Amino acid sequence: MRSATELILLASLACFASADYEGYQVWRIKPTTENQMRWLSYVEENMADEFDFWTGISRIPGHPVDIMVRPNGRGTLRMLLKQQKMDFEIMIDEVNKLVSNQMAEILARRRGEHSIGARLDNFDYNVYHTYDEIQQWVADMASENSDIIEPFLLGKSYEGREINGFRIRGTGSQSANPPGVWFEGGIHAREWVSPSTVMGFTQKLIDQYRLNEDLAVRMFDNIDWYIVPSLNADGYSYTWTNDRLWRKTRSPNAGAACTGTDPNRNWPYQWGGVGTSPWPCSDIYHGSEALSEVEVANVVAFLRKKKAEGQDFMVFIDWHSYSQVIISPWSYLDSDPRTEDYDDQMTMAIAMSDAILATSQKVYGYGAGAEILYPAAGSSKDWGYASFLENRGDTVGGLGAKYSYTVELRDTGEYGFLLPEDQIQDTYDEIHAAVRAIGTHVLNELGL
Repeated sequence: MRSATELILLASLACFASADYEGYQVWRIKPTTENQMRWLSYVEENMADEFDFWTGISRIPGHPVDIMVRPNGRGTLRMLLKQQKMDFEIMIDEVNKLVSNQMAEILARRRGEHSIGARLDNFDYNVYHTYDEIQQWVADMASENSDIIEPFLLGKSYEGREINGFRIRGTGSQSANPPGVWFEGGIHAREWVSPSTVMGFTQKLIDQYRLNEDLAVRMFDNIDWYIVPSLNADGYSYTWTNDRLWRKTRSPNAGAACTGTDPNRNWPYQWGGVGTSPWPCSDIYHGSEALSEVEVANVVAFLRKKKAEGQDFMVFIDWHSYSQVIISPWSYLDSDPRTEDYDDQMTMAIAMSDAILATSQKVYGYGAGAEILYPAAGSSKDWGYASFLENRGDTVGGLGAKYSYTVELRDTGEYGFLLPEDQIQDTYDEIHAAVRAIGTHVLNELGL
């Protein structure tokens, strides 16, 4: 017997407005000069309501930039590119078809299931899950692993959805406040592979811990692991019912018809700077003020409380898609973006990249944010690294995690945000290897 929630979801999927993207294409552009790259950065900041930038703008000449173009925008963009002496290729000819096919496959599978909300004993890690299912997974993981998992309510979203996570601490832990690792997924709503990957590698690590595998035991017994699979609750839910490619939050903007803020431009460190937009219709809109988005404010309040209670964090990672790259701070600086811990940050990033390569032969690049991409202020990773400063107000100071990154998962543009379900397992398998590399690096630094 299906629940009312399950029936409503099936009805929503059946009526999914895939026609919204009729005629849309994704174009790949390869700027080769500094002027061309700066021009694209200007377009992203000032015309993002017209052109949807699927990838960041690289500082590496010839590195591709993917832009989704609406039918009535093709002529304009073609003319602008011609003026800048840039060519393009069509990466995705029919966005609507890709969206429709993905949602149709999900609907067909779910119609054949006895229950959409699968419990932990038959949870399928190799398909995409709704927000409610992800939250149920969090609760079930805590219930089934109560000896090592402590659940927490991070807070509620703008629309009132609970945002839940949990902390993993091994039974052999000897410290009341061991070093912390913070993992969050799904800050951008359309990046579905992010929550799926976080859930997948977490389950694999716990399975290894239960088998007394040496590294997993040492990781859990000496480090606290905080896991929030899906942070942008409202936006992610909206991608299942209304718009598969929605990116932002769902909070209204006073005086504007456009909804939502880019939660990865809303963090309280160097907020409102370069690489953001003051226009509410932009996909990189930074919000009316730092922490205007309750989802971001929830994380900051939670982690500041943990810091005040005496816990230090060594790692902060925001899992995204796509591009296959590991990005360290700083992202807000237009020049000299390397931090004082750059060498150590790159050592860990290289270890992660090497572990991925050995597992799946996939190449993940790495580098400091504004060294490999154009600057973007108010990002999670910059706040995650910035020194924690007490009594300086909400807009100053960050977590102080030495190893703070944005990690962009699969792929490199063939499907973009519409990664097929048959690549989910390969993605969380390779990232599981990367997380083990993180654990090894942290343990070595701690002398354990």
